Amino acid sequence: MASTEGGDQPPESKQDSVRIGSTCFSINLNYVKSLLGIFEAAIIILSLICLICAGVGANLACDYTYGSSYGFYESVAGTVFLTDVINYLIFALSIDEKWCMKFIPWLVWHFFIGAIFTFLYLIASIVMVTHTCGRGGYTAAAVFGFITTIVSGVETYFLLLSLRQDHAPTDNKVLNMLGVPKGSTQCPQNPDYDRDILPESKY
Repeated sequence: MASTEGGDQPPESKQDSVRIGSTCFSINLNYVKSLLGIFEAAIIILSLICLICAGVGANLACDYTYGSSYGFYESVAGTVFLTDVINYLIFALSIDEKWCMKFIPWLVWHFFIGAIFTFLYLIASIVMVTHTCGRGGYTAAAVFGFITTIVSGVETYFLLLSLRQDHAPTDNKVLNMLGVPKGSTQCPQNPDYDRDILPESKY
């Protein structure tokens, strides 16, 4: 019976991750299928569409008049795209579980980055929609900018729920204001959190 149970275990672990060739990296399927992974992938794709639309709508006359507005929008979309691509690769390849990466409070990082990017995308989209200059590309960029803002906002909301539920009690006043339980003598502050509380989450 012991050999049967042991033989059943490897297929389950293989379903959770797929090794990339002979490298030490593997694709974390749990993260890819999780809400966080889906949201990150959606924001990456939407940000790329925003950049493409802004590029298609480029016009010398409009750029001369509203160049700073378009530059701000493109810098926001580009920053979000690059940051989320890096974040996605870190978790999809399980790099967060290797080396010094495991000591980074990723849940807190994702929440604050998500909140900041949501706010920046909202401002950038408002700026873009008020300076479309009659160009269809800029109009499409503004529309996709608002869509990305909504998706990023929903992701940030779920990250807040995960932060409240998964993060260990702490005396950090900022986290306490967000709903994280306060620390106590029975439960000392610990930057780690329980990864098993939400099965559908990376954490």
